[in-house]
Amino acid sequence: MRKTNVFGKKVNQAKTLYLIIAVFVLVVAGYFTIIQVQNNKLIQLQEQEVVLQSQIDTLLATTQSETYHEISQIIQYLPNQYNQLSILNELDFVKNLSGLALATGYSVDFIENADSPFTQALPDTVKFAQIDLSMHITDPDLILDFIDNLLDQDRLYYISTMSVSYTDIGEATIQMTLYTFYNDVVLS
Repeated sequence: MRKTNVFGKKVNQAKTLYLIIAVFVLVVAGYFTIIQVQNNKLIQLQEQEVVLQSQIDTLLATTQSETYHEISQIIQYLPNQYNQLSILNELDFVKNLSGLALATGYSVDFIENADSPFTQALPDTVKFAQIDLSMHITDPDLILDFIDNLLDQDRLYYISTMSVSYTDIGEATIQMTLYTFYNDVVLS
């Protein structure tokens, strides 16, 4: 290797070695710094997960007390006929009230004279209508508002099953099976 450059100046070969060592040290230090930052962030997220889980457990533990009535006490408040259009309008109203007006893939299927979702015997005049509801929503938290608003309606609804499938982008597909009731008697 030459000891002078083209201009006649003496070439110091140790500078290149020092530069390579400095770059290597910087790369290794950067690698360990990034690993440490990611580990700290992971620890913070795990701590947040523990806090959120304890909040969820607290909320589940402090459930509201529900009052359950015998069917003989509420049978007089059941509608006397089945009206699919009024139920559909009510479900649309609840959907819009809950902020789900832009839900895609919204479909409602009715099964009239469905089997009872309950195991106990009920009077023969009590009839059931099964409602299969599905929709794709952008904010999964709004489904809780939908359920609350649905249960606040005058008509009695029983939520038999509910399935929520989350997507990678934070959206959800909801599938529910609801029942509503009516007392099939002729009033004179």
